[in-house]
Amino acid sequence: MPVVSSPLQSLHQGTLSLCNGQPSGIPYRVRFLDADDLPTLEEFRAFIFGSLPDIDAYFPETPEFSGLHMAERGVTLGLETHGVPGGDRLIGCAVLGLPQPGMPAFADDLPGGGPDVTATAHMSSCMVHTDFRGNGLQRLLVTMRTLYALGAGRPHLLSRVALSNPVSLSNMLASGFTARRILVMHSGRLRYLLHRDMQAPPPAFEPGTDRALRVADHAAQNAAFEAGLVGRTVTFCGDEPFMIYARPAAAAQAATAQTAADCLATAPAELEAIP
Repeated sequence: MPVVSSPLQSLHQGTLSLCNGQPSGIPYRVRFLDADDLPTLEEFRAFIFGSLPDIDAYFPETPEFSGLHMAERGVTLGLETHGVPGGDRLIGCAVLGLPQPGMPAFADDLPGGGPDVTATAHMSSCMVHTDFRGNGLQRLLVTMRTLYALGAGRPHLLSRVALSNPVSLSNMLASGFTARRILVMHSGRLRYLLHRDMQAPPPAFEPGTDRALRVADHAAQNAAFEAGLVGRTVTFCGDEPFMIYARPAAAAQAATAQTAADCLATAPAELEAIP
């Protein structure tokens, strides 16, 4: 059962250090949005869609999307200016989906199969007004949704990010996610599938396995995924984004253990005797 909470309660408050790239002291807060906020939320989302330099970076969901994530299927966080002349203004939003049994889930696309749907949460939408980017708000909203997911008993976090959106991709990877594969969806749009397991130690990688691949080189990246590498961070050469791939240390340890087991299985009997 979803927990009923008041949308008037602030989940977090702070001060925006930048507005339009200039120093700012504007206070803000984060709260849960409810059905009464839907008109304002849809107006804000329409503004964001209209301001995207590349519409491929975001695929508009169905009109019912926001309303569905205000009950048992998830929550929607609203980030707004607070206590300023003229009243509160919505400047950001973020959705956390809690897929239910029998529903399609992002984990269905994980290589080798994923966890049970009831252990997963979808970070499926996050938007920040252009005037207030550069304040670390997207990473804040990732953190807040992570805490909510853990409270809901959903330790496996998943997200899908457009290859044409390297800034959001960088923020997600810096928040502990790794890229696991490239999906072709929405009539040919390309999306990285990201995963973070909060029950596992932070990602560690085998030294010497880093490979910098152009985000635009889909074939090379697919080959890296097939070879067992994952995307760990984003870097830029001029304006061109590159994904840094590496082999997870756990995978390397498992491969070493398997090699040792294979050697023991084929060793002469006299070498297996214990003195």
